This record gives sequence, structure tokens and C-alpha cells, in this order.
Amino acid sequence: MDKHAGPGAASHLSVSQFAEREGVSRIRVLQLLAADRIPGARKIGHQWAIPVTATIVRRAAGRPATRAGAGNRLLRTLARRYVWWLSPAAALARPNFIATQVMEMGDYDDVLKLEATLGREALVRALREAEAGRFSERSWIYWHHRLGLARRRIPPLPRRKLH
Repeated sequence: MDKHAGPGAASHLSVSQFAEREGVSRIRVLQLLAADRIPGARKIGHQWAIPVTATIVRRAAGRPATRAGAGNRLLRTLARRYVWWLSPAAALARPNFIATQVMEMGDYDDVLKLEATLGREALVRALREAEAGRFSERSWIYWHHRLGLARRRIPPLPRRKLH
């Protein structure tokens, strides 16, 4: 708690309050929370409680950490939940398949972790290369808007080609 604050001062901040204090976007704070880079933050229901004293854990200077190791760990975890019928090796051989399953059926926290770890470009690639039947119409439209791909017209859902 701030030493200058009165007795009724809050001991925790919301995501928006923390973002404003740190000078970053709300989305960036959610990404940092998904990556466990704000110590002491707790999720209560659908809201985050971030201690007033919390700071962002900065990475060491130098070359940025690769996403490959963290990406494979996350994909393996998500595959157990969303692609349970495939072996871990078979699921990891199809990262776009795991991503589209999470994009279609995943909860918001898993989607944020996926985007924070793999990056927006990976989700765009998964959407563009999606197999027929991977997305419902509702999700297809949502993801085109969410990823900023719905500029003029949303393309039709992928269809199976029968020969």
C-alpha cells in the first residue's frame, strides 16, 4: 500500500489501473499476466487483483528469449485439453490444428496464453490455413475481426473438396 495513502486505500489494482500506472496497454498487461510476469497477481473469478506494490518482471537485456521452447510447452499442455484423442507427438506435429481447436473451443485465458506465447502472426496463419470443419461460422467471423482481418469482406468458411 502506498505510504501516502489514507486508511481506506486499496491494496490491489485492476488490469486497467495497472496498465495506466505502468504506461502500457490493457492487452499488454493481460499478456504479462498470462506469462506470469506480474508476481503476486491473482485471478478472482474473471477479474485480476494485482498488488499495488507489483511491478513487471523484466527480462534480461540481450537477445530476446525464443518462443520455441515456451511454445512447445504450451502447445503440449493445450493439446492435452483440446486434442486429447491424439498422442502428444502427433498433436505437436500439427501446431495449427492445436491453435484452431483452442481458437474454436478454448477459454479466454487459454486464448490469451496462446497469443502471448506464439504471437498474433501464428494465429493469423492458423486461421488462414484452417482445415474445413475447424471453425463454426460464429468463431470464423469473430477471429477475422479479432485479428484485424475483416477489412472488406470475410472469406467463406473452408470447405472440403471432394474429388
